[in-house]
Amino acid sequence: MTRTAATGYDGMSSRHVPEAELRAFLRDCFELGDEELFVGHADRVTEALATAPADARFAAFCTYGEVSGHFAMHFSVGIEGHLVDRVGRREFAVRLAARFAAYVLFGETEPPGLWTLILPDGSHLLATMDADDDRYLLETVTAPVPGLPRVRVDDSLWQVRDRH
Repeated sequence: MTRTAATGYDGMSSRHVPEAELRAFLRDCFELGDEELFVGHADRVTEALATAPADARFAAFCTYGEVSGHFAMHFSVGIEGHLVDRVGRREFAVRLAARFAAYVLFGETEPPGLWTLILPDGSHLLATMDADDDRYLLETVTAPVPGLPRVRVDDSLWQVRDRH
């Protein structure tokens, strides 16, 4: 029997999600108990783990932090393989976008320089981005993004993806 490898779901959200709400989402999304889940600010992981038992083992380990530009936060969720079988990377992004009425940027199999952007309604676009320190701006998308009328639309990004 082949076991699914552990992996990470990394991305950004246009809405900052408070830690308690993020914890509840992850618990529901992956069907976890509180003891199976760690959620903490990326800058304060050591302090947050100080109160955890030394032998604690988390099925999902999530860190997050603030960013600026078109996104409000970044997240990184490390998960055990059996959770990958429950909720894939794209499904995770779709659920996060819908739950928090946000757009969620993540990478999966796009060529370098392209990202997938999930809108709150579950639709997806391809996007290019400009990043400078912790400031992330969408440069080009394959269709208009509600609330971001100045982002350039270029549906030829689909052709770039299909060539790779």
